[in-house]
Amino acid sequence: MSNAAFWLALLDMGQDIGQRARFWNGYLGWKLPPRIKGEGEPYDGWPQLIVDPPDGGWPELADKEKETIETLAEQNGGHPEFGHGYMDFSDHTFCDEVDLSGLILVLANFNKAKFEKEVRFSKKTRFYAQSSFREAVFEEGLDCWKAWFEADVDFTGSRFKKGAWFIGVEFMGGASFTDVVFEERANFNDSRFEERYFSGGIMPLFLVSFRNARFMGWTSFREVLFGNDETAYSRRSWPERRVDFTDTVFMTTTDFRGAVFGGPPAFFNAELHEDTDFSRVDWKRADNDNIRVDYAIRAWERLELIMSKLEKPLDRHRFFRYKMRARRRLDGPLLKVINWLFEKTADYGWGVGRACAWWLGHWVLSAVILFVNAWPSISSANLGKFVLASIGTGFANAHAFLFLAASGGYLEESRKLLASNDAWGLVKGIGVAEAILGPIFLFLVLLTLQKRFRLA
Repeated sequence: MSNAAFWLALLDMGQDIGQRARFWNGYLGWKLPPRIKGEGEPYDGWPQLIVDPPDGGWPELADKEKETIETLAEQNGGHPEFGHGYMDFSDHTFCDEVDLSGLILVLANFNKAKFEKEVRFSKKTRFYAQSSFREAVFEEGLDCWKAWFEADVDFTGSRFKKGAWFIGVEFMGGASFTDVVFEERANFNDSRFEERYFSGGIMPLFLVSFRNARFMGWTSFREVLFGNDETAYSRRSWPERRVDFTDTVFMTTTDFRGAVFGGPPAFFNAELHEDTDFSRVDWKRADNDNIRVDYAIRAWERLELIMSKLEKPLDRHRFFRYKMRARRRLDGPLLKVINWLFEKTADYGWGVGRACAWWLGHWVLSAVILFVNAWPSISSANLGKFVLASIGTGFANAHAFLFLAASGGYLEESRKLLASNDAWGLVKGIGVAEAILGPIFLFLVLLTLQKRFRLA
């Protein structure tokens, strides 16, 4: 049976936000079981339910104030009993504006509630234990600014008919926005989805789900943290998918700029808008060997395909590179080595600077070795001559197909000079090695240039 009447009466006791928070939080400090407040035997369960006092401690209610609250309880069904549905607002219609700023809510249930006016969870509103807003309807939007959800929160099937603003919100135990419809703007900027109190209470296992959600207006996830705790992988129940956008539709501009992903995001069968910004996203944590390899490959492959359809070559190749890294964990010894070499020498065909460094570096190094090899014959008088001969021969060896050092070539004399002063017999071996490596490195340079600057 809903106890909403009592909580709403208690909420009406205050004349302003400060008084409202004092009466509400003071009542919790008075009536919550001691173990829930961290006194006596701890609560048995995970996440461990300890309701912390607000800043400055639990407000002290005067005797007269307690008598007033006792009267309210008698008139509204008695004091709520602590347990499941402790704060039960399910199926209730809120006709007036709802402002829970600064309040502490425990085991709050707003399933199928309807909010006809604006709702505010601001100024460090804190939700303890599992909170639920399943199929709730927000007619005039939600302003959730710097609120704190200690355990998982469930918005499955809810509908936001105006703006939904989750700014700087701490989601510390997982969140479900499955089947949610955002009819206008949706803003999650600076929010954090962490595994601190992740219990696996929402199935299937994920940290945050937007499965089958509909974003009909401008959407922003700027600077959002999707997963932060690598130790979560060692737990029995850990969220494989840090964020799941499977079957989600983004109908207009979407901004992920500066977001951090703790694992490969799931965008299976998702529809991204052409104006989707993934710039400055931190993907390093997502490229994690602790993630199950088959899921990682599928997740990166899907993102690669989406970016290809949107004609975003930079993002497409980024996800191709992450896919190749993940695939390396499944390759046999030979393919694993080739995969690793391809990454180190050319960043899987995208690293122009890296490929050029290997191309230039290998023949410059060979030139140094050729110069040192001729050192016994070098004097101050012929130093410059041997320097130019070493550089020229190194270049000619690396590009043997140009026949620069062959008979009649422009650099034939340079090769002959070094061959006649071959102190340790390295000239021929260096030439063979460069003849093999040179074309390979040059090919990688051309490949990376083609990948970077192709028109289509």
